[in-house]
Amino acid sequence: MLTALLSDTARCCIAFVLLAAAVGKLRGYTAFRDNLATSFGLPLRAAAWAAPGLLAAELLLAGWILAGGTHLPMQLSLLLLGTLTAVLVHRYFTRSVVRCNCFGEAARPVSPYDLLRNALLVGINGAYFALAQDAALPVAATVLAGGLAAIVCVAILSLHDIATLARAH
Repeated sequence: MLTALLSDTARCCIAFVLLAAAVGKLRGYTAFRDNLATSFGLPLRAAAWAAPGLLAAELLLAGWILAGGTHLPMQLSLLLLGTLTAVLVHRYFTRSVVRCNCFGEAARPVSPYDLLRNALLVGINGAYFALAQDAALPVAATVLAGGLAAIVCVAILSLHDIATLARAH
């Protein structure tokens, strides 16, 4: 039962993160699209195609996972998160300043905490497969998993701010 709860928590967390990423990009869509060109070196024309494609992928995967999707959408989200993390790490270490716009934050450059956040998300996504159970959880347990996932999601997405505040005190 515990592994099924943790597995469902991981699944919900990834869905919430993908949803938060899509909403953040939608809120600052122009900045997100333009940032694909400035920080990631895409030609403007390619950025104009990549931006809606990435946004649609995040929204579709989040919806699919929240609608009860399990292995395939989680595999696709692992591929997406892993690829985006690898690109972000590469750009971070090869350029002096990279702005991610991962969750609509274009004002500050990527920090090591952002890289840690992405690594944690890839780890959570991967942990789903290590914990995956085929047994269905009772509704109450699924609601609990969703609540736990929301807490984890907020903490991970706020990792940069939490670490910055912790270092200041």
